[in-house]
Amino acid sequence: MDEKMAIISEYKKAKKMSIIAIVLIVLAFSCLIVPALIQYYDDSAKLFLPVILIGFFGGNTIALILLVKAYPALLAADCRKMDERYEKQEPSRIMLSPESLAQIFQDNKFKYMKEGYYRKKTFSFLKDSVCYYVRITEDMDVENAMRREIERLYQVGKKDKNLCMLLFVCMDEVGEYAKKQIKELGKGTIVIESVMNCNISLTVLAIAVDRRRNTGYYMEIGRHGMLTLYSYGCKMLRKLFADAEEQ
Repeated sequence: MDEKMAIISEYKKAKKMSIIAIVLIVLAFSCLIVPALIQYYDDSAKLFLPVILIGFFGGNTIALILLVKAYPALLAADCRKMDERYEKQEPSRIMLSPESLAQIFQDNKFKYMKEGYYRKKTFSFLKDSVCYYVRITEDMDVENAMRREIERLYQVGKKDKNLCMLLFVCMDEVGEYAKKQIKELGKGTIVIESVMNCNISLTVLAIAVDRRRNTGYYMEIGRHGMLTLYSYGCKMLRKLFADAEEQ
């Protein structure tokens, strides 16, 4: 409880600092605007030039210092809010058959690469272009598979930009542990890309595939993340596969 109260206190302090910084910026620019408006009516305004310059540059400097100090706490608060939002959300489901995955990608003009990926590059007004890589692998641990495939993709796709990998991790049965991994990995990726770095150049959308139920599990992103590569991955996934009905 004490730790939570300390975090809340830091956030309130950072919020006050940011408000003060905004006020200082407004006042600093008013030091330029007001004399400019009255200079035609009062020739003595030129005498206040040093004061005007000190007010402008001094106010903006102090405001910048306050914003720099407040930024970490504000960023941490945004990350925490985003994390709490997705903590309440369970992984989404899509119906798919592991045996038909390869054919679906070929039918949608993904090109098979000798490195074992299916690749497709699409045009995007907001991202210039998005290069999709699809990898189908087997592993009982989603996090281990994700870490392994990211290292491989950095080498294979190093000449491309805006990489979005759809990682299908096939297993006999997707249990609670695998679902928890999908949730935590997806949630972490969404928070990083949506709050901390919206211009990230590579993202991975992990899908745990249950062979027995022909079902895939992944974390869906909300509307707030429309400009992220992760959101592009979710859109492509929905385009390729029909959403599963709620049981």
